[in-house]
Amino acid sequence: MDWKTASSYYETRLTDALNIQRHAVNLANLPQAEVPEKLKQILLQEAQPARRQLERLKKREFRIAVVGLEKAGKSTFVNAWLECDLLPAKGGRCTFTTTQIYSVQNESEQKLEVQAKTEDEFIKLLKELEKAKAQEDINTIHTNEITLKQVRKEGNRTFPFTRLEDIREPLKKYVADEKYAHAVLEARLYTNKLAQAEGIVFYDVPGLDSGLAKHVDEAQEMLSDCDAVILVQRFTSLREKELEIIKFTEQGDKNVTVADKLFVFLSRIDSLGSAEAMKTHIQEASQDWLKRANLPEHRIVSGSAGAYLLLNNIAGEQTKLEIGDANLIQSHLQRLTGIDDAEILKTDATGIPVIKEKIFNYINTERVAILKKRCEVSLNTIISTSEEIYRLVSKNHPENPEQAKLFAENNQRVLFAEWWNQKWLVIKADLQKYYDAYVVNKALENLTANSLTQIEKFREGYLQIVDKEMQKLREETFRKKDTIFLANSNPAFDRMKANFAWREDLYNDISKLLAAIARQLALELQNEALNLVEYMTSLLWGSNQVKARLIENSENYFLSKLESSLSVLFLRFARPVAEVLIRGPVNSDTRNKIIKSLGVDIEIVDNYYSGEEPAYSLLKRYVKYGSDLLFNSEIRQQVLGVTEIVNPNSLNVSHEFIVEQQAVIFEVENDINAFEEYLRFAIFNAASFESYCIQELKGLVDSFREKEGTWTGVALNEWLQGNPLLLAEIPNNLKSQESNLEVSERLRQLSIALKSNIMESRRRGQED
Repeated sequence: MDWKTASSYYETRLTDALNIQRHAVNLANLPQAEVPEKLKQILLQEAQPARRQLERLKKREFRIAVVGLEKAGKSTFVNAWLECDLLPAKGGRCTFTTTQIYSVQNESEQKLEVQAKTEDEFIKLLKELEKAKAQEDINTIHTNEITLKQVRKEGNRTFPFTRLEDIREPLKKYVADEKYAHAVLEARLYTNKLAQAEGIVFYDVPGLDSGLAKHVDEAQEMLSDCDAVILVQRFTSLREKELEIIKFTEQGDKNVTVADKLFVFLSRIDSLGSAEAMKTHIQEASQDWLKRANLPEHRIVSGSAGAYLLLNNIAGEQTKLEIGDANLIQSHLQRLTGIDDAEILKTDATGIPVIKEKIFNYINTERVAILKKRCEVSLNTIISTSEEIYRLVSKNHPENPEQAKLFAENNQRVLFAEWWNQKWLVIKADLQKYYDAYVVNKALENLTANSLTQIEKFREGYLQIVDKEMQKLREETFRKKDTIFLANSNPAFDRMKANFAWREDLYNDISKLLAAIARQLALELQNEALNLVEYMTSLLWGSNQVKARLIENSENYFLSKLESSLSVLFLRFARPVAEVLIRGPVNSDTRNKIIKSLGVDIEIVDNYYSGEEPAYSLLKRYVKYGSDLLFNSEIRQQVLGVTEIVNPNSLNVSHEFIVEQQAVIFEVENDINAFEEYLRFAIFNAASFESYCIQELKGLVDSFREKEGTWTGVALNEWLQGNPLLLAEIPNNLKSQESNLEVSERLRQLSIALKSNIMESRRRGQED
């Protein structure tokens, strides 16, 4: 596809896309359409470069910006390009305003147009100069007040010409002469010397470092609205203001990179002192550009526009004064480049023909691809975003305004069902997220450092219950001790008989303790279940139907089921431990028979023990040795391989000093301690309380999820009853019976534009 065809093609497509964008933005501007602000902003932002590109295509312009710092040699570069020392390039500031150079085919079309500032524009310039404290410019304007006023009064002027030399003086007057130039907005030069291709436009903009915000604004606007950039660079490394060129180019054209359209001309290499300095200059500049903008080396050309003018006998008197003697320049370039041939020196050393060839090659072979890249991204973004807006709005609004009211009345329940279908997915997802985070501890990002999951709370509650019940057990046990001891002291204290009697009473109390723990665990689990049910209720806007449907019969019935199940689990593992530790004293036949009768059941607990005391790691072993495994260093060493003994709360455990009653107390007390140890560090895991808790809570979650039909009815009832929590969530068209015809009308217009674009795309596809 050639440039002319591509320009026409993308002009049509951009026009269609911007028409779609206009309808989509009109629709998005209606609050009741409920279009996300992000989608609207995408359309507004993408439309700016698309409109700029469309305007260029309509004018069939391909704009090339020539930019750089003041005195970098931009005007000299353009003069060398035009083969005419036309634009002023003296030592001081020589460009006060942007000069636009247009390529025309016919000599008869050549002309210079000068556009004067309006009075408002001139006043704005004065205010800007005052703000920038540019006193020299202000003084110049006051000094030349008469001529500047005359320029504004004359207004726009046109100067036809045949040769570029013919308009040198008026161009110099209106662009560089401070007596007149401050009153000129821009100058447009139409010439057939710019390029062979039609529609090429050069923008020669004043330096970014001029100190005037006007020049910076002009540069930013121009870089945002150009197809290629030529940076005339004087220094090896980029200055701060030159870096703004990269920034402005990126901001104005996000669909193509700086490297896609930038060319760099390293000017004034004839000012360097040696060939080595020139080589270093070029190498460092290339590396700097590669680092900053990924610009390939072939996009960088070094040379001297002034030398080109001199060596080709084009330079005017002012240029000769500025640059110097042609023979000296030629000799110096020969030393720098090693090129002896004078003709080759004019081209390769000056760089002007080289960069012209690169630019022409870009115009002839690359610009169509860049245009395609730039436009396709904008087109895809505008159309896809508009389609997304159409899709979102059309879910809740009909296209035909005449049927809008009837549609709303007849289809509200259908729309609510559609909304509920999506809401149900969200509810299930939220419930699963809550379950993972707060029940089974899969994701803790929402938990604070001091918070616990429901499973952790259940375990923590279990330990607190054990602590409380064991404390009550000890108090009750030792309260009865004296009575039992006295009852077994006739005529003297019978150690074995008292031990058995005390243990029998203790075992009965432990049976009650296990039942109490199971009951309180059931309460704990019920509370956690009710917390879960409360969250489920919140998902359905606080409906009182949720709890009634999930907790069948009543909370008491639910609690009794939990208590029964927990008791079975608890007694399965806690009762054997109580049997073997409490029923009979250490080394008694009773204890030994119990051990034998329990068999492997007594060993199962060992697999779940998580405490740190090695004496408890094997229940059968502790049962055999009793408290000696804790406090007798020889036995601990022999059986456990541990030398340290447990501190027995300052009780003297040497056998010769323990009276018989103390020995019974000590033994029973430590068996109670052992029982508590296993309750704390083995029974919970062995009985799979955690799994049971998860099972019960997951059962509630599963029951909730399985009742989709129930909750559909509940949601419908809450909607019809005007539940404010639900109404805060549903779309606006479900909150009122009134239909909004404006949304439907704009939606219809967008639909027509989108369908028209699709049909046009198909037609073009068939033609291709």
